[in-house]
Amino acid sequence: MNCLSVSWRIVLEDRIPVIAGCTAVGKTEAAMFIAGRRQVEIVSADSRQMYTGMDIGTAKPSADQLKKVPHHMIDVADPDTLRSSVWYAEKALTIINRILDRGSIPLVVGGSGMYIMSLAGLLDSLPSRNDVLREALSTIENQVPGALHRLLKSLDVEEAARIGKTDMVRLVRSMEIALLSGSMPSMLKQGGRPDSRFRFVYIEKDNAALKEGIKRRTSSMLSMGLVEEVEGLLRKGYRRDPVLGATIGYSEIIDYLEGRCSLQEAAVLIQTHTWQYARRQRNMFRRLPGVVSVSSDPVVVEAALFGERRTGG
Repeated sequence: MNCLSVSWRIVLEDRIPVIAGCTAVGKTEAAMFIAGRRQVEIVSADSRQMYTGMDIGTAKPSADQLKKVPHHMIDVADPDTLRSSVWYAEKALTIINRILDRGSIPLVVGGSGMYIMSLAGLLDSLPSRNDVLREALSTIENQVPGALHRLLKSLDVEEAARIGKTDMVRLVRSMEIALLSGSMPSMLKQGGRPDSRFRFVYIEKDNAALKEGIKRRTSSMLSMGLVEEVEGLLRKGYRRDPVLGATIGYSEIIDYLEGRCSLQEAAVLIQTHTWQYARRQRNMFRRLPGVVSVSSDPVVVEAALFGERRTGG
């Protein structure tokens, strides 16, 4: 370990820098800029870049970028099993500690708010997903619209008040927690056990710029061969469930390949769904403890993450 490594370990021993942000805001560009100036290894916090074969639709770093800077948590699972945020956090935290032991800086970069929160200890220990139960709950709601919200309200008024009557994702998850734990979800959600080493920067763009970036990203993915990538995954035996159909970009292209929509309609749907997802993620990023909102200028991002801390005295 050289002197530079030792000095950075001393300065940064209590912080793990995180670059968070929605799709197409410049996270990768900022990370590569920092990597050219500091001894970092990048840890992906993207819930889909971890899957092999899902390259274009998840905007994985290029081969050249992967060669220049060590990257972790990319291509570590096959798209036949949906990996949870808890699974991700356990793997990523082990890698982060190894990077620190090497005297380097683990730079976490990604747009998956739930995975970032899980990594930083901001989520509570809750029951794992149960696909059989989820399917049963979804069936109940399909047969009797509004049933899940009424059922949740009978079990946990506070939790039901926080969830919209048509928010199926959160309704199913809350009912799943209640039924598997035998406790009220609102009582179990206490904010986790935060790891104070994490320092968050959130790259933010205004709505117009973000929508334009999503539009360009969608067009680029299609021109790079997203349709062919999805076809290849299907030929390998991967199906819509559990991963491809739950991933923006892949689900819409599968619909196109199955004749449910035109390619142009699929492109519009990708843009729409990405924008909707970005809005949800943006709200989550803004709630990260101590988060600093910055522009996409790599110099600004670096300064926000590595600026000297003021001490009293």
